[in-house]
Amino acid sequence: MKPLIAIPVKPFGVAKARLEPVLDARQRSLLGKAIARRTIHEAQRTGARVAVVTRDRRVAQWASLLQAEVVTESIEYGSGLNGAAGAAAAHADHLGCNWMILHADLPLVTSVDLEAAIGRFRPDGYVLAPSYDGGTSLLMGAGPFSFSYGKASFHRHLAATGGRAEVIVRTGLALDLDTPRDLEAIEGLGGSVMWHGVGG
Repeated sequence: MKPLIAIPVKPFGVAKARLEPVLDARQRSLLGKAIARRTIHEAQRTGARVAVVTRDRRVAQWASLLQAEVVTESIEYGSGLNGAAGAAAAHADHLGCNWMILHADLPLVTSVDLEAAIGRFRPDGYVLAPSYDGGTSLLMGAGPFSFSYGKASFHRHLAATGGRAEVIVRTGLALDLDTPRDLEAIEGLGGSVMWHGVGG
């Protein structure tokens, strides 16, 4: 069974603050939107259900235009990314399917990367993909889970799986975009086409 691929998306006006030294507010908004759109498209190519998790009305409207489902964040599951992931997992449980929490800021991710993760999933287990800086760019499982996003989250999530995790390491999942250094690395790997026109 294909999972619900849930992609938390922040309001575009506040995203990518750490890129402020090299991009102005408009450019950061356009860049965040372009990468999130591409991530959603690649997720949809797997044939799975794809949902954007947000509490922002404009992001929800934008996601609907991309034919993605919308899951509303709820304080019931906590704040920030942990709350978004909790709401997504609860929604997947309501649908009777597995869940995959996927970061929106993965400019090199492809449907092949996501299919590889789905293929590694086993019942009563988990699949995790680390980002290069020790975060968790992809986490797949079923039912409730103690999400613990933030700095060095990968090791906390790995521990929370109780030894039942498959770890997948792929460039498309490892390289997220947070800092000017990330931007340089991604451009070096041929990802600049993703934000062509952002500077114009």
